[in-house]
Amino acid sequence: MEEFITVKELSSRIKFSKQTIYNLICENVFVLGKHYLKPRPKKILFKWSEVEAWMGESSNLSTKIRPNESVQPVQVEENTAPYLPDNSPTSSIRI
Repeated sequence: MEEFITVKELSSRIKFSKQTIYNLICENVFVLGKHYLKPRPKKILFKWSEVEAWMGESSNLSTKIRPNESVQPVQVEENTAPYLPDNSPTSSIRI
């Protein structure tokens, strides 16, 4: 039996704010029909099993970056002007 939960319940279970959940819906991270249903225009019900699967996928993505890997710093030449594309406006005002 599928468990359906509200945005408020989901927020408390996964420790995301309600606004973050709405943002994830707008960014199509949560997909209508897969992660959630809208039985009425202002009612959203999440499929808990799909959210759990999404959380598992998200944690697998973060393991692709190994914490012990060394990152090479980018070297910046001193006394060089910042990159400006051709025909870009410039200002003579110095701050």
